[in-house]
Amino acid sequence: MTAWLEALVLGLVQGLTEFLPVSSDGHLKITQDIFDYVRNRTSVGADNLFFDVMLHLGTLAAIVLHHRAVVKTGVRGLFGSTTVAPAYQRASVIRVGLLAFVATLPLVPDALYFKPLIEQAFESLKATGVGFLITATVLALTLRFKEGTKGPRETLWIDALMVGMAQAFAPLPGVSRSALTVATALAMGFSRSWAVGFSLLIAVPAISGVAVFELKKLDPNTLSSERIAQTVSAAIVAGIVGYMAIIWLVKIVRNGRLWYFSVYLVILGAVVLGIGSMPRGSGDGTPSVAPDGSSRRSTSRSSAGPADRPGNTLDRPLSPGRRAGPRSADATTGAARASSRLDLARTLA
Repeated sequence: MTAWLEALVLGLVQGLTEFLPVSSDGHLKITQDIFDYVRNRTSVGADNLFFDVMLHLGTLAAIVLHHRAVVKTGVRGLFGSTTVAPAYQRASVIRVGLLAFVATLPLVPDALYFKPLIEQAFESLKATGVGFLITATVLALTLRFKEGTKGPRETLWIDALMVGMAQAFAPLPGVSRSALTVATALAMGFSRSWAVGFSLLIAVPAISGVAVFELKKLDPNTLSSERIAQTVSAAIVAGIVGYMAIIWLVKIVRNGRLWYFSVYLVILGAVVLGIGSMPRGSGDGTPSVAPDGSSRRSTSRSSAGPADRPGNTLDRPLSPGRRAGPRSADATTGAARASSRLDLARTLA
């Protein structure tokens, strides 16, 4: 039951914080640390690629569902329909697609060159606290931005590139993709509705592309029927809650109240920095002895998910800086394998 509860809570946190400007990665890390503390365990990583990908696909489904009418009309226009509005005709749809492509390009260096630095940052609770404060600062700056008038037609390539460059910082712990992209779009003169729409639009290629790439690496032998059930349930929760979070985000931005979250993040960041500054017994990465007598390595970066044994974690097989997710006991051998992270999927954080 505990494993199920943990999976569902992580799905809820993922869905709620994926689109709100508060950083899903930062909140998932804190949530997992709390689970580790309550269950008296030290998380060391686990082969939970499937859980991670499915959570992000759940929130991706929320984007598509929320914009289903726009997607349907855009597809009709792309295939030459003459009954759609000019904004949805083929030339306009292709142009918007190219803008999204330009905005996605800055993510490439994250995957090719900065992955080790990002992973290292996730090993520090202080880095998460600093990330929260950075996000709070960005949100506070939106108070200075006037209502813009740019829509899809008026958006320039340089505008898309600037928003994409802001998105490139999102994989860092505590840094919110939604906050950075929406704030940058507003600074570039986007209308409030288009700022949110473009932020959600550029999330689609990032999530879907990385999900396809990562699923190719999935080892089916690491999946049990219970683990699959937990993962699918968590993904459904993430999708439902994510859908509601998108509606909330749109209202917040339209009302010019994005800065409200900065107050919350300043308090949260200060608390996290305070906890991160406290001395830890074995948080230096040295091996410790588990209750069963086996050797275990402690880490300040939690990624464990619902499991019935100590040391299980979520998000990815074994690289540092992983997020948490469910794992069954039959995946023990997976913890010994090196693997890649879903780095670019963090662009929704």
